[in-house]
Order: sequence, then structure tokens, then C-alpha cells
Amino acid sequence: MKHPILTALTFALTLGAQTALAGAGDRLADVVTDPVRDCAAGWNENMPVIAWGADGVVAYANGGALENTGGVLGQAGLPLSLSVVDSFESQLKSYLSCETPYLRGTLGMLASAAPVTEFDARTEQIVFFKHSFSAGDGIVAGDGITRIADLKGKKIAIQANGPHVDFVGRILADGGVSFDEIEIVWVTDLTGDGDTPAAALADGRADAAAVILPDARFLTSGGAVGTGAEGSVRGATILISTQEAASVIGDYIAVRADYFDANRDAIGQMVNLLFKAEEEMRQFMADPSDKRQTQMASLMASEFLGGLPTEEGVFLWQDAITDGWAGNAKHFSDPREARRFDVLLEEVNVALRGADRLDAPANLSTAEWDYTALAKGLSNLDDRQIAAFNPEAAAAAVQKLRRTGQLDANTKIDFEVFFEPDSTSFPISLYAQDFEEILRLASTYSGAIITVEGHSDPLHFLRREQDGADNAELRAIRTSTQNLSMDRAIAVVDALGGYASDLGVRMNRDQFTVDGVGISNPRHNPPATEAQWRENMRVVFRVLTVQAEATTFSPLN
Repeated sequence: MKHPILTALTFALTLGAQTALAGAGDRLADVVTDPVRDCAAGWNENMPVIAWGADGVVAYANGGALENTGGVLGQAGLPLSLSVVDSFESQLKSYLSCETPYLRGTLGMLASAAPVTEFDARTEQIVFFKHSFSAGDGIVAGDGITRIADLKGKKIAIQANGPHVDFVGRILADGGVSFDEIEIVWVTDLTGDGDTPAAALADGRADAAAVILPDARFLTSGGAVGTGAEGSVRGATILISTQEAASVIGDYIAVRADYFDANRDAIGQMVNLLFKAEEEMRQFMADPSDKRQTQMASLMASEFLGGLPTEEGVFLWQDAITDGWAGNAKHFSDPREARRFDVLLEEVNVALRGADRLDAPANLSTAEWDYTALAKGLSNLDDRQIAAFNPEAAAAAVQKLRRTGQLDANTKIDFEVFFEPDSTSFPISLYAQDFEEILRLASTYSGAIITVEGHSDPLHFLRREQDGADNAELRAIRTSTQNLSMDRAIAVVDALGGYASDLGVRMNRDQFTVDGVGISNPRHNPPATEAQWRENMRVVFRVLTVQAEATTFSPLN
């Protein structure tokens, strides 16, 4: 659980928080025009890190310090000199000059740098390590915006060249909205006292803002509804966050192609040691009694966050869902992985081009590691789930939302599957395309509860009611339609699970909560045509926000 008094100061040095070197909205190619220089021979110790919990893994491998004091990297003769560089423009300048051969950013940020890096073979990016997915970002919307579709025609504040452009693009697309249908308010800073998305929302320049979660909680009076007091925005709510969309914002390290070619074996050894450090750190950061937790939390709070209390280092770590060996192996080399690198890069390119940040798709290369060879010395190679769900608590939360009339307000995305009358069968030949989209939503919003509602058509009930059937018969019809709709909901999830298994795609069954709605919520009441009659017979998948009932979700660290 996050500390209740976190403020924007906690993350004042977070990813991308900086004053841009040019006007708000300028592309990186317009900002960074430095010449490319050759890299010196040998091991370059300089590596940028950012104010992000997953970067603690590199510091831990470096001996628990920014300047090497041993650790697995020092013992292997691969010491690093780490610098916290949250300005991506500054990183890019150092990369071009080979002051450091590394770039540290989200995939969207790396892709946005492609027009700068990819024109010279020496500086082509090789993406060789994935740190994590984010659980610490969100979109805050003003009063009256309750669903993603409500953003159509609105102004959204986003930091230029920051971590949220592709995040917003993914969310908009899943809500049926394109960048052409909204207006972007570009700002220069991510957080703090400057020209930030939060400031643009607060001063009325924007209707919504992509922000880090500490700012989101500040704007919404602690994650509820903004009261207008103490800097909050009256009526503002967290529309959606990466606690639900937990597989959208990925953090990576890229390296110059010339340096990678000259030092491939050493970089591969470093990656193996980072996997080892992540494995250890993931374990001890979950154990408050382990003194290493205090040591690393103190380092991150001091060096990453500018001298904040030690507990803030723990919260920083909790906002990162680290990948380790298993996550990297699947992400970069498993063609069955739903959120693999090429899928995310395609999404990023679509978003960046839609937001007019790129003219052509970025084509970033990866290291193409042999992950079996990089497993040396590791003890836990098991697949990692992004999130764990308590099915009973999730079902209770959904029923509470339904009883209180809040289900629609907490539904951010929905998707419908239609079926034939009196059928509880969902053959793959007919439903493969629907199943693929549902699996994509489930993997993208891997921290969200997904309800599966079976609906029935009320025409038979209405006819019998019109014919004067007694209450006992009408109750029996209602019960029968409710049972049939529940059977359909269960059957579609079972068929979905079978489809995922046949493809070798991981599906978290506990993420899905089934419900038989019967005839209580038909799309057409009464149906006037055969088309309307068929549209009533459906299964609705709803992606719910985790704020609906926090106890149903727990991130795995």
C-alpha cells in the first residue's frame, strides 16, 4: 500500500521530469542536433539511471552504490559509474558523443529518439535489457469524464518526449478514440512546479492529463474525487492507471550499435548479473526484516529522489513490476508472448505517429540473446505474473458495484461477443477473432478485473407477460434466463481458456469474474427487429478499474 502523504515532491526527479531544451511540443530531432563521435576502445563505465525503482537493480549489482563498490559487477570486472539523468535530451546528447554508450528510457522514448540515433550506423540502438513495466502512471480526467470514450473532443495534457505519449495512445485506441479526435496540450515538464500535465489540468488548459500516480492522487484528493481544496481539481478522478493497464509502459536500456559490436560478450555478462541482482532484490525488497531492503531503499530515496525519507525508496520500488530473466526471455524471444517487444514497438509507433512525434515507424533492433546461456547462476526461472487476484473478493466487488449502480462508472472498456439463440457453444472457427481481442485486452490490462456478463433476450418473457402469465411462470422464466446467461458466461471463458492454451498463450483465469445478468439489462427492450433480438443475446466483457475494490488486486514484486 502506498504512503498516504506522498506528494509530487516524492517524484520530482522521476522519469522525464525536466525543462525541455526547446519549446513544448518540439520533437527530439529538433531539440538534439549534436554531432556523433566515436566510442573509445574498452569498457565504458558510464551509465545513466533514472529515478525509477527498477533502476535500483543496477545500483545493487554495482555494490549498492552509484560509484562501484564491488557487487557482482565489480567482482566480474565490469564496474559502472552511474549517474541519475532524468532529462532524456541530456541522455541523448551524451549518447551521441559516447560519453556513455547507453540510453535509458521507456520504449516510447527510445522510439521517439530514432530520427536522431538511426541515421548513423554507429548510434543505432540495440535494445538489450528490459527493466520493468510501470504500475505508477495514470490519466486524470476532469468532472464528467468517466469512460475513455468521453475523451473524444477533449484536451489532454502530455509531456513532450516523455513516458506517456504511447500510454495515452494505447488507452485512447482501446476506448475507440484516435489522436485526431482529441487535442494534445504539450507541456515541458512531467512533475514538480513547472509546466506539467497536472498544472495544465489545474489551470483549465486541459480536460485530462497523463501524470505519475503521486500527482494523480494529489489532483483527486487522495485518489477519490477532487474536492477543489489543497491543490486538487474539483470533480477530477483517476480515469485509468497502469495499475490496471499494467503491461503498457515498459522501461528499457539500449546501447549504441558500435559499442555493442565491440563489447557484446561483456554486455551479455552484465545482463546475466543484472538478472541475478533483480532476483535477489525482488526477494529482499518484499522482506522488511532484511537489512538490504533498508540499504537499497535509503540509496534510492537519497540518490534517486534527492534526499527523501527511506520509506519513499520502498514505494518507488513498488511502482515498478520488474521483469528479471523470465520476463526478458519471454518479452524478447517468445513469439507467443502477448506483450512481446515487437507488439509493443508496433503500438508505440502507431501512437507516436498518431501524435505527430514521428514521420515514419522506428525500427529498433534487439540484442537477440540466447537466454538459456544467460540463466547461469539464477535460481528462479519461473514465469512471472504481472498481478494476482482474489477471485472471491473480485466477485464480491463486482456485485457491490452492480448493487450500488456504479458498475458503468467503473467500466473503462467493454467488448461484446454475440451468440446464437439457445446456444452455449463458442466454436473457435466462429469466435477466434473475438478471442484474440479479449486475450489482448486481458494481457494489456493485466492488473484490471474483467467481468464476463451473460445477457439473454427478454422477448419470450415479454410475450408471456402480455399473454397474462402468472407471477410463478414469469419468475421461472427470469430464473431460467439468468441461469442460461450464467452458463454462457462460463462457457465463453472456458472456450477462451482453451483457445489460449492451444496457442500457448498465458491467461490468468482469476482475472475473469463471470456473472449471469439474464434479461435485466437488454440492449433493446423490447427488440423491434430480428437484428435487435440477436443483439440482446450477448456476452459483455468489461475492463474495470482496480480502484473499484483495492483488495482484489496485488502486484507481484
